[in-house]
Amino acid sequence: MSFEPAKAGRFIATVRENLQLSSRYFLLRISRPADMPAPAAGQFIHVGVPASGRFFLRRPFSIFDCDDTSIALLIVELGPGTRALRRRQRGQEIDFYGPLGNAFPVMPGKRILAIGGGVGLAPLHFYAFRTMDGCGPSYRVVYGARTKEDLFLDNIPLEDESVLLATEDGSYGYHGNAVECAAEEFGRDPADVLFSCGPAPMLRAAMKLAEERGIPHFVSLENRMGCALGACRACVVPTRLGDGSPYRTVCHDGPVFDASVIVWDELPQP
Repeated sequence: MSFEPAKAGRFIATVRENLQLSSRYFLLRISRPADMPAPAAGQFIHVGVPASGRFFLRRPFSIFDCDDTSIALLIVELGPGTRALRRRQRGQEIDFYGPLGNAFPVMPGKRILAIGGGVGLAPLHFYAFRTMDGCGPSYRVVYGARTKEDLFLDNIPLEDESVLLATEDGSYGYHGNAVECAAEEFGRDPADVLFSCGPAPMLRAAMKLAEERGIPHFVSLENRMGCALGACRACVVPTRLGDGSPYRTVCHDGPVFDASVIVWDELPQP
């Protein structure tokens, strides 16, 4: 039985840009192979780590942006694998599988409020500029970071009337976390649907916000993966879905889920 999505493929790309955004984050832009299917916002690619065989597992990264010729990935340096990618130079090759997983739903006419934290900004940014053709009244993004440094204001054009920025230390924008900022924004201008992507505590808080407001909530989960094709089941999460096992793989069944099907109390605590 094959678990590989029909449209996914293995590709070789070259690095076009490796831009340091802050002390921890960088933007890796690679060429888009001509025969790669067009990805949708919320899908990811599974990248091989170029480090002389030291790393066996690939790394999953949501797509931050993609056009006809390039793919951009927002990456946080957490260990030797992402450090090896940070050192990749212009012109060097990157090996990856993709596009993988499912995407955020396209919802014409709905007012969407999106909450992102950390690299969770990636699919929400991609949705804005490749699905909605830019932020506007029907799509607002709240992005939270620890400090002003992690807002990337010098390198990524985030400031917009439909993009709200929050910092936990109050060094820029709203003083507080992204969900707190979103709650205030919702009170000022309600939304029909909530999207979220980021750290697990933020997603749990976003789920509570959606439940309190009585609106649908779609969440993109981040998880460690092995194969990224649904075969190894290393990335399963508990759900309320029937039809056999209640567990679903983040890579193949997600990463985007209807948040109401996730059993949040059974997810690993940070």
